[in-house]
Amino acid sequence: MHPLAASLRLDGDEPDAFLLLHGWTGSPAHFHLAARFLNERGHAVSVPLLAGHGTTTENMMDTGWKDWVRSALEAHSELIGQHERVHVVGLSMGGLIALLMAATGDVASVTTINAPQRLHSRRVWMSRFYRGSREIHQGEPAEPPPDEAATYWVQYGESPIGTAGDLLDLMAAAKRALPRVEAPALIIQSRADETVHHSSADIIYDRLGSADKRILWLQRSRHVALLDAERDLIHQAILSQVTLSGI
Repeated sequence: MHPLAASLRLDGDEPDAFLLLHGWTGSPAHFHLAARFLNERGHAVSVPLLAGHGTTTENMMDTGWKDWVRSALEAHSELIGQHERVHVVGLSMGGLIALLMAATGDVASVTTINAPQRLHSRRVWMSRFYRGSREIHQGEPAEPPPDEAATYWVQYGESPIGTAGDLLDLMAAAKRALPRVEAPALIIQSRADETVHHSSADIIYDRLGSADKRILWLQRSRHVALLDAERDLIHQAILSQVTLSGI
């Protein structure tokens, strides 16, 4: 395991804590800069490593979406036992898990970052026919950020095809859960996202049951926006949920 792929836990004195959830084939490293930003302002932060991630794609083949959700729930349970309120933030697949948790759990607010409901690639939808496959898709290598954020570009460089169907199942489950979400919601979406179609933000917004909901559009960031040009804007927006959640 890469050292930065391990789960991260930072203690804080404020009553509000943050649970930060990484995406499919990603790792907690993507959230390190955001976690430090929130912790420096007094908030406890937990960034769990979701099941099957952070090691090898072969390990991920033996997991599915319920395992990934379970990892998030365990981390949430630890936080809620020590803090008055927990705000859940998720990148991509992590955003889907955050929405599921907001529909059923004790969540002060929910923030999604480039959470999918529509994908640019049509090939992904074929993955339902490859459940259980041990095939690994190499894909095109993604370019890391050009600045110091490249340190945190820790993720699988390939995709386990057999689990992609689980990602689609999670997308569907999150979509069904949206009307039950009542917590204040922030949807962050980049128009330049090369993986998730930007219309995903509108789909989530329109179906959310939250009375307090808003979309923050990014103009220059790619899919892993937490490591891109507008990351400072994202950090401030996440922090603002503490105030805007009506607390």
